Amino acid sequence: MSPGPALAVLGDPLAYTRSPELHRAGFASLGLDGHSEARRTAPAELETTLRELAARGFTGVNLTAPLKEAVLPLLARVAEPARRARSVNTVGFAADGWWGDTTDGPGFVDLLATLGREPARERVVFLGAGGAARSLALALGDAGGAGAVVGARDPGVAREAWREIDARLEAWGSPELEAATASATLPVRAVPSEVATDVEVSRLAPSALCIDLAYGPEPTPWVMAARAAGREAYDGLGLLVFQARRSLTLWFSRPVPVDPLARAVGWPR
Repeated sequence: MSPGPALAVLGDPLAYTRSPELHRAGFASLGLDGHSEARRTAPAELETTLRELAARGFTGVNLTAPLKEAVLPLLARVAEPARRARSVNTVGFAADGWWGDTTDGPGFVDLLATLGREPARERVVFLGAGGAARSLALALGDAGGAGAVVGARDPGVAREAWREIDARLEAWGSPELEAATASATLPVRAVPSEVATDVEVSRLAPSALCIDLAYGPEPTPWVMAARAAGREAYDGLGLLVFQARRSLTLWFSRPVPVDPLARAVGWPR
């Protein structure tokens, strides 16, 4: 009997991840007996790790920070959204070369649909300008959304990575970013939990849906503060569920139900 499929999630520091549980739930939903593991992997180790996993017969990997852009030169084929966003979170090991795609953005659109939100009706502000924010902004635009406002520490440095995405970059802490955030219907915190954003949740629109892309064992402090202020708020666990479903569908070319994945990690919470 041949061994079942194997997947992994790579990142650094990768201190906390639920991706292996989602992978295993996906295997079970497809009737597969598979294996998944988490590997702490620095950018300098990425090529070696990918070659090792491919040689061991792994189907593919999910990538998290800081590997989503670093992997691009290592891939034979990159899907157009991932190329435009300069962000890959899903890698497949194929006989004719490794391929890369991004499921962050499409997964985010799926998540919004379950929360009753339509991209075309949202005023979106990203607090952070990294690869995940680029993937989400690109998918929202492709789904009919207006250009997002993006808070960046250095807009001049970030502008090149955003050049193929409809977005307006503003400096962190600038009056322009503060005004856009105060009127946003969908403020998205796209930086690690330990990074301060200087955004008081009490100044967010009462009807805003607040999303923090970070997640941990419990909802993040920013989410808890937003809820305490009467705002609807969720952490990144929901996005993780929906992007994992999209990744599993790419790897196995079969539809994957979302409910088993959500139950595996306790979403929503």
